[in-house]
Amino acid sequence: MDRVFCLSDTFDSNKKMLENLEIRPEDILSPNDPDAVDKIVAEIDKERDDLLEYREKVKRWKSFNKKLDINNLEYITADLLEFYDPVTRQFEAPKHRYNGRKPVVGLLCDDIQSTPLIGSKKFKNLCIKCRHVGSFENGEPPIGVSIFIAVQNYVASGNEGIPKSIRGNINCCAIWKSGNMKEIDLLTTELSGVLPKEEILEAYNYVMNKDPNNRHNFLFVDLTPKKQHPSPYRMNYTEWILHS
Repeated sequence: MDRVFCLSDTFDSNKKMLENLEIRPEDILSPNDPDAVDKIVAEIDKERDDLLEYREKVKRWKSFNKKLDINNLEYITADLLEFYDPVTRQFEAPKHRYNGRKPVVGLLCDDIQSTPLIGSKKFKNLCIKCRHVGSFENGEPPIGVSIFIAVQNYVASGNEGIPKSIRGNINCCAIWKSGNMKEIDLLTTELSGVLPKEEILEAYNYVMNKDPNNRHNFLFVDLTPKKQHPSPYRMNYTEWILHS
């Protein structure tokens, strides 16, 4: 991903595990900050605005570069000096952090249970409309944001679990071993609107029984698998689980 935001008060404790994500310090926010969601949305909108500004600069650059005569610079106006680099003493094309493409943006939410965030209307609304953040007036696909939520409880009272409005918008789910079979039953029941419940449970039991002493193994369920994928189920991302 090009840019990852993080909502967590425990980021420093997990810094070593998360260092490959190259999260900017300013993109780490507290789930107790009532303005955290607004700040993230504003930054994604700014990414869109930067891209639109770059596109306009490219148009001006192409027009300017077409008629550029280094031996006759009388026609160059002050606004065209934006292309002049005093360090290199050259006219240079505009630059963009992502070379003119839309950035791929992610939001990692960790240890947000028991915080005001998980049950807030702003956060639930963001989870519902995440594909539409950073939209363009001309109707082209928005930048959007992929949201990853790590929790210990699927459901619970108050701000301890994942609200129904968020659970209903899951695209992928990673399930680790749980001793709470009622929770597993609810999870597989809710996912069964897309995949057969018995099939999910079969894949779950396969993963948990393959190496019972390995607490890191998990079942990855993809509710929107690509056509070339042989299965919606994987063990630890890497092993496809095929059903006969």
